[in-house]
Amino acid sequence: MIHKLLQHLAWFFLKILISTYRFETVGDEHREAGTKLHPEGGQLIACWHEHMIAFLSAHAHAFPYLAMASRSRDGDYAAFLTKKMGFTPVRGSSRKRGKDKGGKEALELYIQEISRGGRGGITIDGPRGPRHVCKPGIVQIAEKTGAAIVPGTSLAKHYYAFNSWDKFKLPLPFTRIRLAYGEPIIIPKGSSQTEIAVFCRLVEEKIEELEERVKW
Repeated sequence: MIHKLLQHLAWFFLKILISTYRFETVGDEHREAGTKLHPEGGQLIACWHEHMIAFLSAHAHAFPYLAMASRSRDGDYAAFLTKKMGFTPVRGSSRKRGKDKGGKEALELYIQEISRGGRGGITIDGPRGPRHVCKPGIVQIAEKTGAAIVPGTSLAKHYYAFNSWDKFKLPLPFTRIRLAYGEPIIIPKGSSQTEIAVFCRLVEEKIEELEERVKW
């Protein structure tokens, strides 16, 4: 019961915060182009974990983006909040036990939904880092589904930075948030592990270039 109450309190404060933010978008044509590169409109947007609140806020209720969440307590909070923001949580079975917490099943469901035309946003260096290092998951999903990876960022002009591994940033009330997209990246089918590693570095570079271009 206490966790349900905390979830609703978290959403109450987050909803108020989001209502005060002012957004501007750069490169939206790249996001639109990304959907046209997949026969069903599937797409993957890549961003850094530290900008997660700004990024989710900028996309709230715009489209039912897919959001993966584990069957852990933290995952319960993530699923609750993302659903309130208009996203579609993707989770594995609650019957799963051990370290997996339904993660593999959630990933399979996520891949199926992207293949069918779903759009997903992934914090590519999350959930535990290292900071600004792209994990191979998004590239592997793109290779399997044929969906384009669209580099993205969402930079708040004023924020509070936490002393965490990712320097997590909470946008302050009434701040401006600059949402930006880069040119879509297609991952060829059958890419080797070496090629996947190269594409991971490419995604990192494109996000860094994008942030440098639109920083406050």
